[in-house]
Amino acid sequence: MIRFLHTILNFILKNPLIFWGGMVANLLGAVIGGVVWYGPQLLASPIWAYPFIPDCPLAAFVATIALIALRAGKRWPAFNALVAFGCMKYGLWTLAFWSRHWLAGGEIEPISVGLFVTHMGLFSEGLLIGLYALPLNLPRRLAVIGWYVLSIFVDYALAFHPPLTEFVPVEYVFWVATSLTAVLGVALLALPYTNAQIVTSPVQARVRP
Repeated sequence: MIRFLHTILNFILKNPLIFWGGMVANLLGAVIGGVVWYGPQLLASPIWAYPFIPDCPLAAFVATIALIALRAGKRWPAFNALVAFGCMKYGLWTLAFWSRHWLAGGEIEPISVGLFVTHMGLFSEGLLIGLYALPLNLPRRLAVIGWYVLSIFVDYALAFHPPLTEFVPVEYVFWVATSLTAVLGVALLALPYTNAQIVTSPVQARVRP
């Protein structure tokens, strides 16, 4: 599985049309999501809360940075771990959100289907970026987990969670966020401490821009 993911990532990194097309899509998604979905909330919130509010747009933006860095041959394990965790968490959170919305009687609209599909892509980006989250020591792993625990506190204890529809109760998304953070946190702690213990692709990821 790890070798397969490396093969996919190397293919993307080495094909300029696919890579840069994906990066443009990421940035467009980050801007549109930040303005349309989170814009009113950001305008009504204090500046200190901004890093915790636009969850998916921010995840897409930092994923773009991480992937461009990987294409340039840069290895930032702690940053990659933080980004991968967020992409996987918020990608799955959104899938759970729309699934609950539809199952509870919400209308299936093109925009909701589009968001569902694009967040499958966000989760996939997290998996690929996570391939370069090692080596990573215990304090940095705990820092990554701590950031996403703090985000739960800000979202649900201080009421800065994402906008919801009438079909999705806040209690549901709180438990989804908490469960995903717990599962991903355990997975991060369970990873070996060096990538030498993981089978990697023989193909080097670094390519020329």
